[in-house]
Amino acid sequence: QLAQAATGMQERFGDGPPVLQPYAVNDYGTGLTGAYAVALAMLHKKRTGEGQHVNAALAYTACTLQSSFFQDYEGKTWDEPRGQSALGEGPLQRLYQAADGWLFLGARESDLAALDQVPGLEGAATLRGAELASHLEAAFARGTVNEWVEALVAAGCGAHRAAAIDELMDDPYAIEHGLSLTREHEDYGLIRTTGTAPRLSRTPVHPGQPASAPGIDAPSVLAEIGMEDQLADLIAAGVFVVDGVPAL
Repeated sequence: QLAQAATGMQERFGDGPPVLQPYAVNDYGTGLTGAYAVALAMLHKKRTGEGQHVNAALAYTACTLQSSFFQDYEGKTWDEPRGQSALGEGPLQRLYQAADGWLFLGARESDLAALDQVPGLEGAATLRGAELASHLEAAFARGTVNEWVEALVAAGCGAHRAAAIDELMDDPYAIEHGLSLTREHEDYGLIRTTGTAPRLSRTPVHPGQPASAPGIDAPSVLAEIGMEDQLADLIAAGVFVVDGVPAL
């Protein structure tokens, strides 16, 4: 079953080679799980006095993020959308191209009657599957994104404009709220990264510094825990490498 699940996970790519995301969700996620594991270990030590060994790995995070594709059971049908050209799960949950861009429709079968009342979508209630998708594709192509989103939301359906990543990173709201950050990196100059999404009232989350070259923070970290006098010995033993390793 595990082998079948792994094969199903690979098939999600569809035809052609996998394509990397512009922002490394798996890398960020591994850092978060590592920090979470340390916090849990410290809590456990505080409660019990016992220490714990924790670890994190890119493979762990990748499996967690894609865990739904590891689940196999009797009656499971491996029919999830796949490939880089996948638009959604079905005609009522997918991307559509309008005259001036793309929009995402999020509706249920119970919303078909409401869709049928939207000017330009008449006849939708009698269709299903590929016929419904073709009907909606032709209809949405005749109007603008804003026109369709406004009409669909007014009808009680979910709909929003699909934006490119660069557009989202340039959005004034994202910049003002720290979701898009442009900062100076010691090796590469100005770089742009995603910011911290959680909003916690009692323990606000603050973005850290851009990733530095591996090992370069060793002196300051050791100083914080009173071990700065051991730096030379740790470097000599190969525990730390502080020179000649470029940032990735």
